[in-house]
Amino acid sequence: MRHHHSGRKLGISSPHRKAMMRSLTLALIEQDRIKTTPARAKEVRRLAEKVVTLGKRGDLAARRRVVRLLGSTRTNKPGSNRVRLAIQKLFSDIAPRFKTRNGGYTRHIKIGRRPGDNAEMCLMEFVTQASKAKKAAPKGDKKPEKKVQAKSDKAAKAPQAKSAKSAAPSDKGIKKPDLKSKKGPSDKPLRQSKRGS
Repeated sequence: MRHHHSGRKLGISSPHRKAMMRSLTLALIEQDRIKTTPARAKEVRRLAEKVVTLGKRGDLAARRRVVRLLGSTRTNKPGSNRVRLAIQKLFSDIAPRFKTRNGGYTRHIKIGRRPGDNAEMCLMEFVTQASKAKKAAPKGDKKPEKKVQAKSDKAAKAPQAKSAKSAAPSDKGIKKPDLKSKKGPSDKPLRQSKRGS
């Protein structure tokens, strides 16, 4: 039984899996969006969210832990290391975006199947705070206008309704049809059984 064995094996060896998770997380940080399978995306989410949370802390210890999770920053050519550039982007650009958000930094969108092997694919991306703020602002603006417009419509209709009631003839002299006097199939008495009750 798999007690206390969290995570997916993904059909590959442990070092291969670790390298793949690092690579996908780096790609997500560099490009803000990657295309992968849902199982891999769910595993990458664990590492990516951990890294963004460390990025929000912003101290030296957090920076060192991110280096430990994502790989070495040593390079032969200055400024050309992929991990170093990703960490710089994480701490300067991505982490400040999520200062007010507690977790849930990524989302998955299903995009169909891969043509070669028919594997299900999804798009994994960082959630953007700006799009939610734009969506929330118009909703907040529209509601008060509707209420104000509805109140003004009711106020305009109220005098018209009063004048319409006074101008309408009285209905006291009109005879309404009696619907209860008609007999239909449902009015027949139920058949009683011959058995004793």
